[in-house]
Amino acid sequence: MKDINIDEEYIKKHRIPILIYTPEWIQLFSNFKSKSMERTVKKLEELLSREKSLQQEQKELERRKKVLMNKILYLSNELNETNNEGFIKPLEDAQNEILQINKRIPEIVEELETLPSAINQQNAILLKETVKRTYELINENKIEVEKTKEEINKTRETLMELVQKKVDMEERLKKLYSYLHGIVGATEMEELDENMLIDK
Repeated sequence: MKDINIDEEYIKKHRIPILIYTPEWIQLFSNFKSKSMERTVKKLEELLSREKSLQQEQKELERRKKVLMNKILYLSNELNETNNEGFIKPLEDAQNEILQINKRIPEIVEELETLPSAINQQNAILLKETVKRTYELINENKIEVEKTKEEINKTRETLMELVQKKVDMEERLKKLYSYLHGIVGATEMEELDENMLIDK
């Protein structure tokens, strides 16, 4: 099959959504993915999961940083006012934790900046694979439609033959009844019907 020119720029330009989140894609391809589509979906899910996890971590660290800043202000004030050395250790612990947070947040931000591009790249790969798979399924379905049409035609012919057979048999029944009626008469026919017919 001819290669399809779909890349990250195409995804951005045409505002293609994340395919695995769209109801139409889910409905059409959930049970009809190719092996390569399954691999790409797995990579895409991992990237999206990583992005969500980092965003959550960033929120939690920023929330924690605010708590620590307030704690440092409180402990600093208490230390200045009371000269109680018991405040020194918790103050140092809070400051050290903030240093760790200040180191971690830029790392998260840096990784989060690279993820949309990686996600778009995988989404572009999945779109290419989806286009290929769509045509495979269209061609498969066309063949199945033709086979089904042939089956319908055969069934129609069989049905017509059966209808004609039924008409012929009903006509023969009428003739047989008419023949007996002419020979033995109506009264005898009723008595014979009672005794001779299998299913009245």
